[in-house]
Amino acid sequence: MKSYIFIILIVLGAYHSAAQEHKNEHSQNFVGLFVGNTFIAQSGFQIPTIGIEYIREIAPNIGVGIVAEYEFGSHIVEKNEGGNVISEVEREGVILILPSAFFKIYKGLILTVGYGVEFERHGNLAMSKVGLEYKFQMHNPNWIILPSVSWDHNKLFDGPVYGATLGYKF
Repeated sequence: MKSYIFIILIVLGAYHSAAQEHKNEHSQNFVGLFVGNTFIAQSGFQIPTIGIEYIREIAPNIGVGIVAEYEFGSHIVEKNEGGNVISEVEREGVILILPSAFFKIYKGLILTVGYGVEFERHGNLAMSKVGLEYKFQMHNPNWIILPSVSWDHNKLFDGPVYGATLGYKF
């Protein structure tokens, strides 16, 4: 859990000086609206998900930001290591807040990593996310479409999240 935060802090520290040198040349902001689906591997439930994200580019291929998602789910089944159902866990109206790092790894391909908290009235859970996005430029270069797939993980549940983000860079 602490290792994710440590890795993000090391990456941010390593590129802080580069960001200061290239601040005026490469700095960009990005804001986007995500629409997708969260698949809970333990139960097979699919939960509609919407979200917003803000990213600040700190170096030509690195950005930091925050991702906020809302899952429209209502109930999930928990299973033990043997695959047997051990309890029903109520999860409804989950809000996920993740500080994240974004790395352009090849042309429009972007690796995302984040660690944050999943807020829900029955109990909050620490959450990590690793994903890939692909940036498609639209006719107006400030508008971007990013299809994405990621893997969400917390101590009770995990699974893929897929969808697309419509974003604007400024």
